[in-house]
Amino acid sequence: MNQYINLNGHYLDAGEPVLNSDNRGFRYGDALYESMHANGTTIQFYQDHMERLIKNMNYMKMDIPPAIKNHHIQKEIVKLLNKNKHLKGAEARLTVFRNAGEKYTATNNACSYLIETEKLDTDTYALNTKGLIVDVFQNLKKPITPLSNLKTTNALFYILAGNFKKEHNLDDCLLINQNDEVIEAPGSNIFLVRKNVVKTPPLQSGCMNGILRKYILEFSRHLGYETSHQEPVTFENLIDADEMILTNTIDGIQWVGGIRRKRYFKNTAKKLLNLLNEKTRID
Repeated sequence: MNQYINLNGHYLDAGEPVLNSDNRGFRYGDALYESMHANGTTIQFYQDHMERLIKNMNYMKMDIPPAIKNHHIQKEIVKLLNKNKHLKGAEARLTVFRNAGEKYTATNNACSYLIETEKLDTDTYALNTKGLIVDVFQNLKKPITPLSNLKTTNALFYILAGNFKKEHNLDDCLLINQNDEVIEAPGSNIFLVRKNVVKTPPLQSGCMNGILRKYILEFSRHLGYETSHQEPVTFENLIDADEMILTNTIDGIQWVGGIRRKRYFKNTAKKLLNLLNEKTRID
């Protein structure tokens, strides 16, 4: 079955090359992206994704394409989902990149956009049956800068973490910042449950500002938990926790089974997953 992409409103064969060698996203990582979960023709958390993208584009001084500014992009994503027959659960990725310019200095701030879709195994979120085994990636520390919270195409730090995970036969790994604070996993926010408190690293520690992050805090309060999102997370917090949970909009909620000799439960993860599926349910 032929698959298609959308480049600036034009639907093209996904197998054909469409970007020039001087593409700034390719050359310099001068690009941002959003990975969205789609169920049928519904894009979950669409408004949150667009608000984050536009905020980050403004920070990067990128001109916002009219299709994104006027939200026509939502119809374009849905059309591509239909065209690719990805209607039973899919990932829709929207990438924006600054158009060609002189080396590090862009000629102007005009941007292009690219939409891709990929079929997922399920249309709803499901909890992993076996707890993830993780460890801390300490070979490189993530610096704390205004760029730390942005989703850019410059992913070398996460690629090195992925290599570490593979070399050590782990399901995932945890990242630390320049202050040795635990901040996230590659592509996921981290939450710890200790007695009646759900804790996640503050954005000031340099973690990604994940779309699900605020909802997990909201769900936790709804379930009667206290929440903590202003205090840094230490390795000692990992060992003291009863549960560890990883979240992102594609996988939803995953529970961690252990780190080194420490083992975790999944009671809160199951409760949070039920609320997540309630929020994203399509009638």
